[in-house]
Amino acid sequence: MKLSEIVSVSQMPGIFKVVGKKNDGLIVTSLVDGKTQFISGRTNMFSTLDNITIYGVEEPIELKTALAEMKKLQAKTAVVAPNVSESEIRAYFETVLPTHDKSKVYLSDIKKLIKWFLILDEKGLIDELIAVGDEVESKADDESSDEKVTKKAAKKTSVNDEPKTEAKPKATKSAAKSKVTTPKAPAAPKKITTPRKAS
Repeated sequence: MKLSEIVSVSQMPGIFKVVGKKNDGLIVTSLVDGKTQFISGRTNMFSTLDNITIYGVEEPIELKTALAEMKKLQAKTAVVAPNVSESEIRAYFETVLPTHDKSKVYLSDIKKLIKWFLILDEKGLIDELIAVGDEVESKADDESSDEKVTKKAAKKTSVNDEPKTEAKPKATKSAAKSKVTTPKAPAAPKKITTPRKAS
């Protein structure tokens, strides 16, 4: 399963797996109770989990990163319940994502993230979702690296295979100065007239 196959639906609690699409909405299955239903896109908005980010101090943080950090921390510290005090939730999230923007990330956002994590973790989907994301990124990096090597090789080949042109002989100064003359046509013969004798 991929994060792009899981959606959050406005005005509805929980998260859902997309099982079908229609022109005016989606057919989804709740990851909470397993109920499948059609939800209209005219009255609800859908957000796939792969498109959700968290405000960071320097740059946005992907939801996948937050889930991965929560999973790592889970080995040492249990995930706090979403119904504990604000100070406890804030302190916990500070350990998960120290670089999140505290002024822009609201308490309701953190509670929602915790609920989503608990749902996915209960279904055993966290490791699968993180692994799929890492595999896609790794494959993209490999393809990018292969493409660079291919382009570099192609460039090298094109330079080496370029045919060498022979230098044209330079014209000598004497040849440049010499003028080409065309032979003159022979002069027409002159008419010879003899004087007339007087009668």
